[in-house]
Amino acid sequence: MKKFTLLPLVASLSAIAAASDSKIDETMIVTANRTETPISQVLSPVSVITASDIERLQITQMTDLLSRMTSVESLSSGGPGSTNGIFIRGGNTDHTLVLVDGVRMNSATNGSTSLELLDLSNIERIELVRGPASSLYGSDALSGVLHIITKDSQEETLTLSADYGSQDWAKTSVRAAGGNDTTTWVLGLSHETFDNFDRREIDTASNDDNDNYRNSQINASLKHQWVDGVSTKVTYQLNKGESERDESCATSCLHYSDHRQELLNIENNWQVDDALLLKAQIARSVDFTENADDVTPATGSFFKTTKDTYLLQANYTLNENVQWVLGSEYYNDKVKSSSDFLATSRENMAWFGQMVVDLGDFDVQLGLRNDDNEAFGSHNTQSLALGYQVSDTSKVIASWGTAFRAPTFNDLYWPENQYGVGNVDLTPEESENMELAFKYSDNGHRFNAAIFKNRIDGLIDWAPVIPGDFFGQWTPSNLADVRIKGFELEYGYVNGALSSNINYSWTDADDLATDDRLKNRARRVFNADVDYTVMQALVVGASLRARSERYTNNRSNPELPGFGTVDLRANYQATDSVLVDASVTNIFDKEYVVREGFNEQGIGFKVGVTYRM
Repeated sequence: MKKFTLLPLVASLSAIAAASDSKIDETMIVTANRTETPISQVLSPVSVITASDIERLQITQMTDLLSRMTSVESLSSGGPGSTNGIFIRGGNTDHTLVLVDGVRMNSATNGSTSLELLDLSNIERIELVRGPASSLYGSDALSGVLHIITKDSQEETLTLSADYGSQDWAKTSVRAAGGNDTTTWVLGLSHETFDNFDRREIDTASNDDNDNYRNSQINASLKHQWVDGVSTKVTYQLNKGESERDESCATSCLHYSDHRQELLNIENNWQVDDALLLKAQIARSVDFTENADDVTPATGSFFKTTKDTYLLQANYTLNENVQWVLGSEYYNDKVKSSSDFLATSRENMAWFGQMVVDLGDFDVQLGLRNDDNEAFGSHNTQSLALGYQVSDTSKVIASWGTAFRAPTFNDLYWPENQYGVGNVDLTPEESENMELAFKYSDNGHRFNAAIFKNRIDGLIDWAPVIPGDFFGQWTPSNLADVRIKGFELEYGYVNGALSSNINYSWTDADDLATDDRLKNRARRVFNADVDYTVMQALVVGASLRARSERYTNNRSNPELPGFGTVDLRANYQATDSVLVDASVTNIFDKEYVVREGFNEQGIGFKVGVTYRM
């Protein structure tokens, strides 16, 4: 089996970075510290994708976009609209906390977030904080926090766009914004379709058809500034998707899944004075899934989870050297389902605090949070980071942190049937992470490196009640302990007409009891994006995505081979108002699989037109 080695390339990138001599512009981050902070001062490993990056890369699916970020693997169940997942630093999908405008969006039943439903055209930026963050955010932030921040507007705009691509993929969207000095509003609508693609590798009588997909989104926001320093913002999102699936039927039928995601968010900010900012947030998020077929729809299943969140937070600058973040968060999960869960609601009350101290060349960051959950009681998490400014352009960081993941409703309360039963005696998964990092930025160059080790105790895993009876009843337990270790490297360059972003990560995730690798993780992940401005109106670019082999836990097919794909793209600003773009993905028509049994798209194309006024 072929391997690929990228260390010499990354080493050369480090040498390039060391030759530079002036600082680049700062990017402001809000997720790492729960307050706006220059990225050079953040002590956590952070990646950012902006709206302009999304437009430039011409990626149409959320998980494909996230897989370009450092130490991120995406998992697809066969193309757009399928159930997707992400692995950050080798952790499970439910080890990453997903926020939209600061609000938790995960399902309380299975713990995941339907990322495939989110509208890329409504995103202002995506911030990914890698590593444990439970001391600020509580449960689920073992591997990181993925924060999706939606677009705001301070000026009147109208944007219309239409795109068409392979397998009859099409998307149309309209976005309008307006307002005055005190009140602004935004309204966006989009619709996406995808046809002529078979999700499954093996065609049988029940899955030899194409699997279509429909997705519609509505997003709106209203922001009003009452007086100087006091503002309220209300946002609403509705994402609805219908995806066809390949499953067996007693008679010929068409399986489908209906998904709905809703978010209502009310946020008030009060800048009391130069030192104190108060924030209050009330939000409701809804995740709904229905699985059925067109012959016997009444026999289908549905799961609806509703999460109500209340947050109070104070950001206080004691002096130029000391900053505090203090807050309290309450959320309540409720479940309605076609299955009779043993419990249908639970509450969580949390207190958190973080202090950042500037001691000249040294920065110290301390974090602490307590979560009191109705299902499993009180749980404390802590974090400590120390940064040393080696020079004006480089910093070394050492950090330690603990994190946890609460069992889901499926884990705890799944009603007993012939296939499975929950386990009310489960305890939260717990992790301890240590890492050492290096950051450098100067004269258009940016280079970051980190080495980390994360141990997860009591990993919740479903297994047969009777060992070896894989067709019998399953139940979860806290049996598995996992060790994840690895390193990651990033390089970015912007200078005149040329820009590039390159990252490489090596991750080893092992079950300590069996010494087996965790399945569906590639040990080595490499991404490269390069863009060049040919002339003022024309930008061309190319992307390379490469993955090594991955373990499947299937004795007959223990590994999926590694692969690499290349994409090409061009953006042409035809007029001040009209942008034309085109891309070709997987130009060498590489056949590959990221999840056993499911197809991935071969060579494809996309063309689009965007009109702004």
